Amino acid sequence: MIAAIWIITAILVGLWSFAGWGAHTLVVRGVSWAGDLKPLLDQLPYGAVVERWFPGWQDALKLAIDLMQQALAWLGGAAPLLVWAVWGVGTAVMLIGAGVLTAIIALVRKNSPPPVPPGAQPGPGQSRPA
Repeated sequence: MIAAIWIITAILVGLWSFAGWGAHTLVVRGVSWAGDLKPLLDQLPYGAVVERWFPGWQDALKLAIDLMQQALAWLGGAAPLLVWAVWGVGTAVMLIGAGVLTAIIALVRKNSPPPVPPGAQPGPGQSRPA
């Protein structure tokens, strides 16, 4: 169980690091790449089908792109530092969570009685299985 906790934590930290690297790459490039997304929205395949299910989705995406450009311009040179600060906090939360889960499992194992092997005589205060 403890090994599973740490394996899952390692996978999550790896994915989180990959997302942090990608966010850092986008932030370092500046805001010019976001302006290139608007013409691509008109070229998306099945845009008409999506429009039937979610009317106004292109306008909402264009608004989100504009807001993202403004946010990145506002952050300026602090954006890469902010990305890695968020990455560090997220990684610390995952590692602390895995440590807490490991401690809980260790305490539960310590306080639980050992299993009785099949065919063994139960000790004092233990009942025989039915």
